[in-house]
Amino acid sequence: GQLRSGLSGAAAGAATAVVLTPVYLVKVQLQVTTREGLTGPFAAACQTIASRGLFGLYAGATPILVGTTIGYTFRFASYDHAVATVRQWGAGDATAVVLGGGVAGMATWASHYPLDLLSARMQVAAAVAPSNTATEPQGLLGHFREVLQHHGPRGLFRGIGPCLLLAFPVNAA
Repeated sequence: GQLRSGLSGAAAGAATAVVLTPVYLVKVQLQVTTREGLTGPFAAACQTIASRGLFGLYAGATPILVGTTIGYTFRFASYDHAVATVRQWGAGDATAVVLGGGVAGMATWASHYPLDLLSARMQVAAAVAPSNTATEPQGLLGHFREVLQHHGPRGLFRGIGPCLLLAFPVNAA
């Protein structure tokens, strides 16, 4: 049932985080920096490894790991529930799958959005930090305090509206 789906989602989320954290970091580096030599993803990864070591590719990993584990738990469980509910309303399989996917996508993002926001801030900070410094970028709790100090609790949800609007059609397809 939904519990088994949720647990499967948690396992999938954790596995996904291990693989995708370096990908997200490299994407952020390419989006926000103007450092010399960043000609593409491979060059960005190599620069990170050269300046911060292999684990430098995992800046922002804690909120990504926790967030994707939570998010995928909600994704899998809410998909099953939404599909079953829509079928009970008398809709056909195609409609149930499309609506279930859309609802599951929105549930995924709604369940872990603050963690995604914090991981993005951590990765941007790591991307723009000078590569020749031994200073570690600010951690999860530091970014959390900074958001609360400057924007209050609502700051943890800045940008969630467009994210949820995009989540439905992307996941319904």
